[in-house]
Amino acid sequence: MGNKKETILLLKVSNAIREGKTPYEATRGNWKIGKDRIEKDEILYVAGLDTKNKEVVGFYSPEKWFQVKEGPEKEVGRRYFDGVEAPNEIFEKLNKSYDQLLKRFGQGSEKAYITLEELEALLSPTA
Repeated sequence: MGNKKETILLLKVSNAIREGKTPYEATRGNWKIGKDRIEKDEILYVAGLDTKNKEVVGFYSPEKWFQVKEGPEKEVGRRYFDGVEAPNEIFEKLNKSYDQLLKRFGQGSEKAYITLEELEALLSPTA
């Protein structure tokens, strides 16, 4: 592993869930994510947070990232992934830390990041 960050991308998906999308559809895209984050292969997992119901509704391990090439101007350049469900053990830790996860989002931001190490620290008795 070395110095590689093991990062979880946190995404607010409440609106997409209310529109009837599945947790996977809502979480997989389309998002403004820096190319460097994807090229460095830092994002191990992606979690969809339903802020209306106050829970993590989807947790995935991206296998391949894509970029929107055409369509509405506001969508071009955004990224989405194909992936599989991620480990349930980490999913449960995310839900236990839900309130702390919300604090990681900037005001009005749809995305935030947390490393596995930071997640473990949230759950440690000394946190």
